[in-house]
Amino acid sequence: MKAKTGTSLYSHFWGPLHLVALILMLLFGQLALMGDPIDFIPLIMGGAMLLLIYFVGWVIRYNRLGDPYLWTIVAMLISLGLAMQYRLSPYNGIKQFNWILIGILTYLVAYGLYAALHDRFRSVYLHFALLIGLFVITLVFGTEINGAKNWLKLGPYTFQPSELGKIIFVFFMAACVTTPERLRARIKGRGFEPKFVMMGLVYLLMGFFALQREFGTAMLVFGVYMTFIYVFERDFLFTLYNFGIVSFLGFAAFKVVNHIEVRVDTWLNPWADPGGTGYQITQSLFAIGSGGFFGSGIGQGYPKFIPAVRTDFVFAAICEEMGILGGIAVILLFFILIYRGIKLALRIEDRFMKAVAFGLTMTLGYQTFIIIGGVTKLIPLTGITLPFLSYGGSSMMASFATLGLLQALSGQILRREAATLENGHRQ
Repeated sequence: MKAKTGTSLYSHFWGPLHLVALILMLLFGQLALMGDPIDFIPLIMGGAMLLLIYFVGWVIRYNRLGDPYLWTIVAMLISLGLAMQYRLSPYNGIKQFNWILIGILTYLVAYGLYAALHDRFRSVYLHFALLIGLFVITLVFGTEINGAKNWLKLGPYTFQPSELGKIIFVFFMAACVTTPERLRARIKGRGFEPKFVMMGLVYLLMGFFALQREFGTAMLVFGVYMTFIYVFERDFLFTLYNFGIVSFLGFAAFKVVNHIEVRVDTWLNPWADPGGTGYQITQSLFAIGSGGFFGSGIGQGYPKFIPAVRTDFVFAAICEEMGILGGIAVILLFFILIYRGIKLALRIEDRFMKAVAFGLTMTLGYQTFIIIGGVTKLIPLTGITLPFLSYGGSSMMASFATLGLLQALSGQILRREAATLENGHRQ
C-alpha cells in the first residue's frame, strides 16, 4: 500500500498545511489583540482549530484516505471563514466553530458510508423519489423564513433540505447519464428517448425549487444539468433545446413573478433605489471598493452595514477587511479545489463514479460562482451560500458531505493504483 503512488502524493503534504497553520495563527492572534483587554476566546478557538486541522491531516495521511490537498484547501477556507464570522459576531463565531466540528464529523461519515455502500446508490428513480420526498416534507412541515418556505425547524435548530437535495441531484444525474436505458418510457404506445425523460424530470425538480422560492438552487441545478448533458450526451441540438426552453421560462418568470423582476431590475441599476431594493448590493460594492488592494485590516472596516453579511455577503466582508487580494486568494482557493475535483474525475475508471465526482465538483463551482457573481454584481443576486465560508449549519454540513464524497472517490483511486503497482512489482 505504500507504493510510489501513495508516497509521492503525501511527500509534500505537510508544507502547505504548515502554511495554513501560520495564517490561522495570524488571523486569530489579530482577533485576540482586538480586545481590550486581550480576548482569550480567539486564542482558544484558534488553538483548537490548529489541533483539528493537523489531526484530520494526520488521519488522511496515515490511513491513505486519498487526495490530501482537498483537506488542505478546505482547511484554509474554514480558517478564513471562522475568523471573519468571529470578527462579525463573537457569539455566532463560536456557533460556527461548533458547526465546523459537526461538519468534519459529517465529512468522515460521508467518506465511510460511500466507501462501504457506493455500489448501491446507482438507481435513477430512488434518487428522484428522495428529491420528491424532501420537497413534500418541506412543503408540509416547512417553516417560512425571509419569504421562502424551504426550512425545517427541529427544536431550536433550522435545517434547509435543499442543501441535501443538491447532493442527491448529482447522484440522480450520474445515474441518468450512465444508465440511460432505465429512463425509457412509453405513454399511449409512444416511446420517448431517455434524454427527454431525463429533461422532463429535471424541469419538474426545478419547478419544485421555484415553488419554494429557491431560485438560486434552481439556477444551480440547471447549471449542473446543462454541464452533465454537454459532457456526457454530446448532443448540440439537445443542448440548444434546453437553453431555448430555460430562456423562455426565465423570461416568463421575469414577467410574472414580482420577486424575480425586482432582483433583475436591482441588478441592472441598484443606484435607482440605493436605500431600498438596491441597499444590499450597493453596500456590498461600497465594502469591496473601500477595502482597496490590501484591505482595511481585520476589525477596521464596517461590514455590518451590509444586510446578511454573515451568510450571503461574507465575501464582501472579506474583501473589505482583507482587500481585493484577499478576495482573489479566496477565489483561487476555490479554483484549485475545482481543479483537484476535475483531475480526480478524469482519473476514475468507473463511469458512474466519474460522473458523481464531476457533478459534485461542478456543484461547488457553480455555487461559488453564483454567490460571488451576485455579490460583485456580475449576475443577479440569489439567496445561496458560499461553501465553507458562509454562516450556517445546513450549508456547512452539505459542503463537508460533498468533500467527504470526493475524498472517498480519491481514496479508491489511490488504493487501486497502489495495488496495481504492488502487483507489478510481484510479477
